[in-house]
Amino acid sequence: MRFPLVLAVAVVSLAIGAATPALAQDLKVTVQGRDSVTLTPADLKALPRAKATFTAHGKPITYEGAVLNAALKQAGVVSGDRLMGRYLNQVVVARGADGFTASYSLGETDPIYRSNPVIIADSKDGQPLDAKEGPYRLVVDGDLRPGRSVRQVVSVDVKAVP
Repeated sequence: MRFPLVLAVAVVSLAIGAATPALAQDLKVTVQGRDSVTLTPADLKALPRAKATFTAHGKPITYEGAVLNAALKQAGVVSGDRLMGRYLNQVVVARGADGFTASYSLGETDPIYRSNPVIIADSKDGQPLDAKEGPYRLVVDGDLRPGRSVRQVVSVDVKAVP
């Protein structure tokens, strides 16, 4: 009789933990050859925001968050009409808490080259990201699959391709 009760408590605890919003944290943005910038949750909330939608298992999922390009500009990354020539050999590498990384060309993060934004999502379907995904998830609007959508993003680095 005692084992089923313990099992039920464990299952309920796991279910509650999975739905618990991730605690907001700072995000480190490092640009090769420059100092890094630490963006607080308030800094990210103040940046321009956008939405991105994926279809997973036949159901649309909408993420919302700060536009990555705006965060990169805070760190001094060249953007807009100045983003050409030697600057286009740079890549953006997002790293998750589990060590997973994904890379993006700097051009594909800039609205002058791409109409669909790359966002630092902090919510999904209007709710804060849970601990499994958040507090931040990098989402590339327009990607057909979320393979480059790094969960639990802890840092973003910009560096030149050797």
